[in-house]
Formats: sequence, C-alpha cells, structure tokens
Amino acid sequence: MSPRSKKILAFLGTGLLFSAGLFFGQEVIQTQSHNTVEGIEADLTSLEIQNNIVTVKFKLRNTAAEKQNVTIQFKDCYIMDEVNQKKYYGLKDTDGLFIAGPAYDDQNGGRFWYGIQAGKSMGLWIKFPQPADNPASITISLPGVSPFESVKLAK
Repeated sequence: MSPRSKKILAFLGTGLLFSAGLFFGQEVIQTQSHNTVEGIEADLTSLEIQNNIVTVKFKLRNTAAEKQNVTIQFKDCYIMDEVNQKKYYGLKDTDGLFIAGPAYDDQNGGRFWYGIQAGKSMGLWIKFPQPADNPASITISLPGVSPFESVKLAK
C-alpha cells in the first residue's frame, strides 16, 4: 500500500471514529449519586417533550469494583413543578403498567431491577405527562437517587 493510500485510510478512519462518537455519545445534562447503592451514579442524558409527553432518559453507571444491584420502582418516580408545587407521576398504559423501561417485571406497575457489572452502565427511561403550567424547569426524582434539580423544560 502506498504512503498516500495509508494517509487517506487514516483520514477516513479518523472521520468514522469521530462521527461514531458524535452519534453514539450521550451528553450528560446532570449527574446524581445513588444514596444507598455504593458506586452507582445516575446521568440524566435526555429530556424531550413531544405531544405533551415528557420522556426522560438516564444512564446508570457502576463506578464500584463489584457488580451492584439496582432496583427502581417506577411507581416512585416523578417530576415536579416546584414553582406551582405540583408532582407528576409516570404515565401508564391500558394494562396499568408504567410506560418505562427496561422493566424487569410487572410488580407494582413495573420496576427496573438489574445487576450492573463493575465499570458498566445501563439505560433507563420513563414517560411523564407534560406539566400543565409549562414551568421553565422541573425536578426529576428517582427513588434512592439525589434529585435532579432545575432541569430546563423546553420544547
């Protein structure tokens, strides 16, 4: 292979890696620690509003040296409009299950209950109704995790 061909391949490879990083990388809006499970951190990676539904996405990361088990009951998750002092719980489907995932089982409408290996992460998402008064920001609460406060709520 000629030196010129090697340079072209190196350039193309760098471009592909950069593009993949942009596509697969997730911006972290805010990070909070789990209060009872050692080494678990929750990254809020996305908040989207579509058709009056707020979808929040998290990445739960295990920074500990061992596998950690994390349980989150979807029934205990909510967003809060602090200005108007209103709490909004997750949306449910016609079977009474929370529109959230991944769900380990259907107990109490569904729950996240997974072991996260050391140094690994796992995604979590939940859908909520859009707050009626359209506040500028909200607080997001996951059980066992410190609250995600002053999260901008914009379309």
